[in-house]
Amino acid sequence: MKRVYLVLMFVPLVFTSCGWILKDHSYDYLKEEQKKSIDTGDAPTRPIVDYYPIPKSQEDLDADSYIIPLPAQVFSSGSTNEIRMHKLGELRWLYVEALPSSVWPLMKDFMSSTDEGLAFDDPNKGILESKIINKGQYKTKLLMKIEHGIRQASSEIFLSHLALDEEGTWIKVSQEENIEDQVLRSALDFLSETPSTGGTSLVALNLNVGQKALLKQSEEGMNFIEMNLEFPRAWAAIDRALKEALITVKDLDRSKGVFFISFSKESEAGFMKRVFTRGNKISNYNFRINIERVEDNLCRVTVTSDSKENEILERDLLSEINQSLS
Repeated sequence: MKRVYLVLMFVPLVFTSCGWILKDHSYDYLKEEQKKSIDTGDAPTRPIVDYYPIPKSQEDLDADSYIIPLPAQVFSSGSTNEIRMHKLGELRWLYVEALPSSVWPLMKDFMSSTDEGLAFDDPNKGILESKIINKGQYKTKLLMKIEHGIRQASSEIFLSHLALDEEGTWIKVSQEENIEDQVLRSALDFLSETPSTGGTSLVALNLNVGQKALLKQSEEGMNFIEMNLEFPRAWAAIDRALKEALITVKDLDRSKGVFFISFSKESEAGFMKRVFTRGNKISNYNFRINIERVEDNLCRVTVTSDSKENEILERDLLSEINQSLS
């Protein structure tokens, strides 16, 4: 009997406890009351500082002191998945707005689907080679190279049509006879028609390293773009970036590697329109974009003006150019 009484007393207690546990307590904090501050005695305490004070009235607002500066632009690419063909002299290549590790498996499928077929691939070097085809008296093959592009998360696809000479060396087929343009256009159509799955090749992840344009700062605090390109390509890339950013070039000197930029409130759009809208105080509207050849495959791009007051705008302009590179 004692056990029965104990059970009868325990069951109601369990159910009442469950009722409190299962109850929604998410708003219990609203019932809390202000208690007396904790007495720390003589122990030192850190002072409470309000880093975001609310002005008592509109009269206390100082417009200049409450302007929050915009963060420095970060080199980034959009998510447009853009694909296009570029041409510079006899050089042609495809620009793809995707990482090389994502482009690699697609180009393997493309090379396998061509008449030449796929004979060799090296994901560490980004190289794809077709089978050797007999063309009359000589043998030819296609060599595709996938590299990281100028812009972050972009790729460049190069193609070479090679022939085996009498000495056993693979040389480029003459422009009149090669099929590079034809095959690159087929690759462009293939990429355009292939649905984007967002997949990536783990064996080709190392190709994602080696971006060809980086925004850097020297030890002296000078901002510049380092471009791992020959001067002709660097010049063409900056010229294209200025057009994309809607920045008008007033004059240029290719032999010295200089673009001359001059802005006005009335005529400017794009980047400079945003600058004027933010109310930047510009004392001089003339800027120079300098492309310096450091080595055969390395160039440095800087922006300068005649006024020290425009140093912040020089950095912003350089960042805008960097962001528009492709």
